[in-house]
Amino acid sequence: MNTTIKKIKIIKSTGKIEIDCIRRGEQGEDEVKGLFAEQAAPEFYEAMKALTVPGASIIEAPELVQRLKPFAVTFHYSKDGCMGAIITAKLELPQAQTETVINTPMRKCAPDDNAAGTFFTPTTEKRLWALEAEARKYLCGKRAQTNLFDDDGAAEQADDEAEQISGGAHVIPFNGAAREA
Repeated sequence: MNTTIKKIKIIKSTGKIEIDCIRRGEQGEDEVKGLFAEQAAPEFYEAMKALTVPGASIIEAPELVQRLKPFAVTFHYSKDGCMGAIITAKLELPQAQTETVINTPMRKCAPDDNAAGTFFTPTTEKRLWALEAEARKYLCGKRAQTNLFDDDGAAEQADDEAEQISGGAHVIPFNGAAREA
């Protein structure tokens, strides 16, 4: 069984985390949407916050970095496995005493170092992969208080698999045994 993360969203009002993914196995392909009440490890939230500067840069408004709060990322993958993403953030509007939602334009990872066009910077690409890896760890049981599946090492396996992500779209197997524990 392997899993492709499609969307990661932190719902601040309820404290929940939404993760949408596609799971592929012997029986075919399933789209799965999970809404989780348990808090993630701090690294998960730090990975989302690390997209603040890239988000402001992509919307060509670096002066808004202090008012921009990323809360979701929607991933897309081309047929050749190249990752693309849209970063969604709340923009604080102090004079109006409210906030509005901003979506960055869709950007992709550069297919190689010599590619022409508008692509993610290497730093942004690395941060997106870090968030994606943290979502995988969360699905494998790495949470704020404890590792849900510590006995069978699923969180450690997720850590090892996440380290293998280097820049191309990689589908990392979801540890099915962890779900059965």
